[in-house]
Amino acid sequence: MADLFQIIDDIDADKQAMVIKRLEDRAQMPKFAAIRENYFDKIGLPLTGRIHELGCGTGAVCRAIASQPGFVGTVVGSDLSATLIEAAKDITAKSGLRNIEYYRADGQGSDVHHGQYDLVLAHTVISHVTNLAAFLGEAVRLARSGGQIILHDGDYASMTFNTNTPELDLKMPELILQVTVANRYVMREIPHLLRQCDVRITHALADVVLETGNGEYFPGLAKNYGPIAVSAGFANQSELDQWVAAIDRALS
Repeated sequence: MADLFQIIDDIDADKQAMVIKRLEDRAQMPKFAAIRENYFDKIGLPLTGRIHELGCGTGAVCRAIASQPGFVGTVVGSDLSATLIEAAKDITAKSGLRNIEYYRADGQGSDVHHGQYDLVLAHTVISHVTNLAAFLGEAVRLARSGGQIILHDGDYASMTFNTNTPELDLKMPELILQVTVANRYVMREIPHLLRQCDVRITHALADVVLETGNGEYFPGLAKNYGPIAVSAGFANQSELDQWVAAIDRALS
């Protein structure tokens, strides 16, 4: 099975709704909102500029940018998935924000919007990309001369669970990652790839997401994406049920 985020338009409506809800819920979690606002602050978000988000999903980050105090620029979001683009348009329309546009694109080579953006952002999308060089090339193409590019994602190879079921804690995350992340090591490869693109690295920020005793993100990852790993034939339902029960016991 390909990375889930490469085939969203082909999965059933219930799973699509789950993905949309998870993307929106994650964007509202205080720990992730704080990480996002921190890198906005570090790079100096251009309040009057044109910003493009590659792989915008449901538009949560586009909306966060457009909602920044004093922002009078334009935000454009693109995504491979028509389903997610429609969700982004719908949620944005309901928000009342009017300086955001969306269109469908695969993020790996087009001939539109060349050099039009002060900032090009890829927020939790590059781990789902198979052709990293093409994706980075597209980000460079979209940015104006002297513009900025932000790549924000997880180092999924370091994801760790401890529910006092050691065998399942090793096995189940591995199986879930097989259907949800195309390249779990991607952030370790980025510096070398950026140099090949003649891009200068100006900031490198790192955050740790840790949940102990209570949790939203990691239990949700197991419960939302575990069934997809089962339906794809990677994971066993009985083992997933055991592991989810162990997560709940550990949290309690």
